[in-house]
Amino acid sequence: MKKSRKFLAVLLTVCICITAVILPASAYEPDFEVPADEGVFLMSLDTGQVLYEQNADKQMAPASMTKVMSTIVALENCQDLGEMVTAPSYIYDEFVGINVSTAGISPGEQLSVKDLLYCMMLQSANEAASIIADHFGGSIEGFAEMMNKKAAELGCTNTHFVNPHGLDADGHYTSPRDMATIAQYALGVNGFRDICTSTRYTLPQTNIREEQVVVTTILMQDEYRGGDLYNPYIKGIKTGTTDNAGRCFVSTYQRDGENLLLVVMNAPNTDDDDNQAFTQTQQFYDWAHNNFDLETLVEKGSVLHEVKIKQSFDTDVLILTAASDVTLLLPSGADKTAVQYVATLDDEEIVAPVKKGDKIGKMTLKLGGETIGEVDMLAEKDVKGATILKIADAIHGALSSTAAKIILVLVILFILVYILFVIRSINLQKKKGKIKRHKKYKL
Repeated sequence: MKKSRKFLAVLLTVCICITAVILPASAYEPDFEVPADEGVFLMSLDTGQVLYEQNADKQMAPASMTKVMSTIVALENCQDLGEMVTAPSYIYDEFVGINVSTAGISPGEQLSVKDLLYCMMLQSANEAASIIADHFGGSIEGFAEMMNKKAAELGCTNTHFVNPHGLDADGHYTSPRDMATIAQYALGVNGFRDICTSTRYTLPQTNIREEQVVVTTILMQDEYRGGDLYNPYIKGIKTGTTDNAGRCFVSTYQRDGENLLLVVMNAPNTDDDDNQAFTQTQQFYDWAHNNFDLETLVEKGSVLHEVKIKQSFDTDVLILTAASDVTLLLPSGADKTAVQYVATLDDEEIVAPVKKGDKIGKMTLKLGGETIGEVDMLAEKDVKGATILKIADAIHGALSSTAAKIILVLVILFILVYILFVIRSINLQKKKGKIKRHKKYKL
């Protein structure tokens, strides 16, 4: 079965050859079947490394994962989560005659923005998404424009939204890579993480109904309803299912200091209740946890390099240190000594004065000739400049060119000719003086 697999291509291939103990190639390949049409994007939130990808840039229907972007736009445009919103009747027209997930919100019902966001993200309520869209965008179309603008700002190149909920529609798509970008951004939006990692939320009494509890569709993070699917390391984010999209799930995984993000799209829709997106998610996280380790290859403040520095009496060598840690996910058992460190300076020559902490260049970490990380190199200490050395260097520099050398030779020749002329003039004056004296004495 042909697959587009590019997970850490350099690391995985090279490390098989360079590890101190030969490791089986199967340790770097998922030991489970991944359907060819499925979209997958697995990355480390700690390092930004991509551990596995398949169909990562293919445009696919996102189903209710769409609501991640809807929540981003709502949160970033909301001044008060307690603001009350009345459900408009027109938004229900598109749901007539189809089976969609809802929170049972009625036309004219009043809920807060916060209530609607929890309904949308936990119970995947489609009417809640449309109510949010109408409130912040003025219409479904207006809100979709806001969503697309945000996607463009995030650098998504295979994403276009036409609705806020994710029901199948022409021109409504994203890709696994873009979905990972959107989800990663969402985790940094104030309030988003609290919503997507919740399993239950109590809706207060409204003008139409009594208090109600909404529950998450992410069984993998629900200790009470998840059964065998429950995984304490799963933290959000959003499920999605339609006939066109298949089973979808974007999630994060936090375990032993490691943080991963996984997007699964178009997993098979089976006849039973088995959610293949959940199954694949469990398999990918187990595989990543068992086969990769976080390794700190460079520590902040450690000495990385030394360079010559000019125009200072303090020292002629400048020590460069790491601006930050460099921590990477490497295959378990990989030989860290095989990593190459290549220094690149910002300027060809380092000239005093230099202040402690000045950026002098960067250190690139390579494995098998491919870049796997980099870190800025900073000056370890202050180095004072010397004016006299600057003048000397300026003179030396001025005389270093061929043209300057020719001019210097001409100047020297001119001086020599002038000296000879002066000497000859003096001799002539002396000779004339002798002649005058001789004539005087003769008379």
